[in-house]
Amino acid sequence: MKLTLTLLLSLPLIATAFAGTACAADLTAEFDAKHKACLERISEDNDLAYEEAMIWQDEGGGRRAKHCVAMALYALGHEDEAARRLDALAIAADGGTKLMRADFYAEAANFWLVDGQPDRAYKSASDGLKLRKDHVDLRIARARAYALLERYDYAETDLTSVLKFSPNNADALRYRADAKMKQGRLSEAKIDIESALRADPTKVETALLRGQINEAMRLAALDKAEN
Repeated sequence: MKLTLTLLLSLPLIATAFAGTACAADLTAEFDAKHKACLERISEDNDLAYEEAMIWQDEGGGRRAKHCVAMALYALGHEDEAARRLDALAIAADGGTKLMRADFYAEAANFWLVDGQPDRAYKSASDGLKLRKDHVDLRIARARAYALLERYDYAETDLTSVLKFSPNNADALRYRADAKMKQGRLSEAKIDIESALRADPTKVETALLRGQINEAMRLAALDKAEN
């Protein structure tokens, strides 16, 4: 009897717990849907998307609202402010999981690169890699920062790491080809750029870089013949 009474008394508590979980799941789904709609609005009307995201943030929209604000700012041409907000979000109390925070750092790093600040891009990418060493976008972003800082050897190291995780990553192959070309290793650069074209033949940047590498090889051969 006592056992039966205990079970009966516990049932409302169990039901309440499950109801709470269901409500939390519903709220998460609602916020996710609102976040998606907010990001889609950016492509339609940057200014309106920014205003709505700011209102949502003030109403307690949390990391999703803050993220949408940053993305709207980027679309409006404020790359530096967008990057700052993403860096801040990555360390905020409501920044989410390690992967989410790493993603925010990756976006920040890329925005710093667009803004022409490779040193800040390097910091964002490095901070993100402390959370997820295998994050491909972070490695590529840091490699690009290294390249802009003329540390081509470091850039190559990061890109080689990417290719261990993702062997056919066309972007990593292209950036590594460029790093090798800048170091005068043209034959190796040629191998990487051809691999990049096989991985993704649609990238205009890859075709342009192949042309630069071919021209560098032609000039090197002429110089060798003359000497």
